[in-house]
Amino acid sequence: MSTKTIAFLTLLTLSMGCIDSPATTEPPGQYASEFQLVWDLFDSEYVGFEVKCIDWDAVHDLYGPLADTVTSREGMTTLTLAMLGTLHDYHVRLIDPTFTQILTYSPDILHNYDMDVLMTYLEPWGFEWMQDSTWGYCLAGPDSIPYFVITAWSPEFNISLFDDLLQPSLGRPGLVIDVRMNPGGSEVPVDNVVRRFVDELRVGYLWQERIGTGTHDLTPPEPHELHPRTWSFGNPVIVLAGQTNADACEEFVCDMAELPQVAVMGDTTLGAMDWPAGYWQLPDNWYVTCPSRTVLRPDTTYIEDTGIPPDVYVEATEADFAAGIDPVLEAAFTHLGAEPPVP
Repeated sequence: MSTKTIAFLTLLTLSMGCIDSPATTEPPGQYASEFQLVWDLFDSEYVGFEVKCIDWDAVHDLYGPLADTVTSREGMTTLTLAMLGTLHDYHVRLIDPTFTQILTYSPDILHNYDMDVLMTYLEPWGFEWMQDSTWGYCLAGPDSIPYFVITAWSPEFNISLFDDLLQPSLGRPGLVIDVRMNPGGSEVPVDNVVRRFVDELRVGYLWQERIGTGTHDLTPPEPHELHPRTWSFGNPVIVLAGQTNADACEEFVCDMAELPQVAVMGDTTLGAMDWPAGYWQLPDNWYVTCPSRTVLRPDTTYIEDTGIPPDVYVEATEADFAAGIDPVLEAAFTHLGAEPPVP
């Protein structure tokens, strides 16, 4: 994340439309107008007030008077970031002219994986990276369990190549998909991969959008359906997850958790499931994101700020990794009834 000073100027347009014309007068009053435009944008479009139990009017009352005292762009930037930071939303971001994304909220993340340690297990098994190291595969451990690691949900994910590796494994007694290090990405490859494990029509998650004038007005939950194909892997599957998982990867974990043969192991996911509908453009090639869609589990539990807990929690500490041990990976093989791997 960039540490340089951010020049945050007047909101003008959204990628899908326009908002009110900005103030054109010079200070005094210019910064107060800009503050009001940002506040109004979130007041009318932001989806997360219901989940976060935030009184947006109270936020205005707290920060609005300070806008009248701002005398510089730097001061206005600081004030705007402070206001948006009250939302504690991982997907509320500023984007600078170099396309660097600046988080308004940066949660503490405990990693339950170490890539160097993981590779000490995988390389002796003939592990191979596919497609620029975004995902890889091997037959792992003494019992030759099919093991996939997916580090990002790239739009270029080659599902045909995935099928070429998965189909010969349909008769194997179990399979592991490791997404612990995956922060998200595109929803398209998520849907494609999940469908390889769906036996009948199911609901993977629900989604809602902001609607109406009230900050808590949302559309009724709509189902995201998982459609079966002509073949699927129906034997036990272990999905390894953790706090790094956000947006599309949380959708993957949520979808897979609804399948009867799947067990999620590791740690709870990040809980970052408010999705921006687009980028609201700012002057001088700056942008801001304002999430207008959120995702729920099929039982209507919100994922935002909560995450998806694993079916089996496995503690993984820095001491484990320092000792060259990956307890999450080893627990997955034990859960499948296979011999635990040795690094």
